[in-house]
Amino acid sequence: MNNCNVSPFLKELVSDSYTFFWEVYDGKITVSEKAVKRLLPSIRGQQLEEIDGKLPSLVLRGNKKRYYPPLRKNPVLHRTFCEISDNEDIIKFVSKFGLLGFTCFREVHKREGMPVEAIFVESIARWKQELAEMKRLIHLWELVKKERLSLLGALISREDNGIHIVIGRRKNLVADSSSPLARKWDLEGEQPLEAARQHLSDYINGKIMGSVFPRVMPLYKRRIYLSPVNLLSAMWLMFLWEVIGEVRPHQCPGCGEWFDPKRSSRKTCGDRCRKKMSRLNMKARGRLIE
Repeated sequence: MNNCNVSPFLKELVSDSYTFFWEVYDGKITVSEKAVKRLLPSIRGQQLEEIDGKLPSLVLRGNKKRYYPPLRKNPVLHRTFCEISDNEDIIKFVSKFGLLGFTCFREVHKREGMPVEAIFVESIARWKQELAEMKRLIHLWELVKKERLSLLGALISREDNGIHIVIGRRKNLVADSSSPLARKWDLEGEQPLEAARQHLSDYINGKIMGSVFPRVMPLYKRRIYLSPVNLLSAMWLMFLWEVIGEVRPHQCPGCGEWFDPKRSSRKTCGDRCRKKMSRLNMKARGRLIE
């Protein structure tokens, strides 16, 4: 198919496996209860989950937006997401990468002589819940990658009704007693790695179910692409790419940022950090010689 007339925007939008753009609004971002209380009458009538109505909330007021492709530009953004530790980190993340996609309120104010302003509200409780979930799963994934059998064995147990795993003080059923995994456990002994992998797969599948869809792009390549509905589902898709080995997150020793090295020999995120680490290594060697 001839793609010479395809717009540059569309070429940026799609990659080999996915199609997704996300919006970032430039503006003032605060964590507030009072502002949300004033907006609550306008929120009535919207179908929200209970957690999205909890206070305090993240309030973004902006009048200028830009788009970027997270899956292409930041394929390990889920790792950066899990570095968030407080409300200040949330604000920094939103200003750079955008909201998660659970906006419970949107309104445009038109004032004479002033630019159009949009107001977005997302619950801090929603952020904390999603952060806790992904951090728990990434911790489990790290144990699987390093084959920490003793630690996995402390989390996973075989009971009468099946195999269970305890994650974040919750006991989850990984496989019932009639499953192949449970039978293998009974015949060959404990299978903590396989049980952990099973739980990881089931959990990630559950998170992207209903939020990542197959899609075709007309007048472009004859392929089926994966299309997330929001930034959170895109990050779970990124986590899936990591688990199956499509990306290999690495934390830059120079700046601490997460990146996906295209070559196994690459140690830093860019030339600036490479030169920085080279200078530090030269200084360290000089001190050793002295």
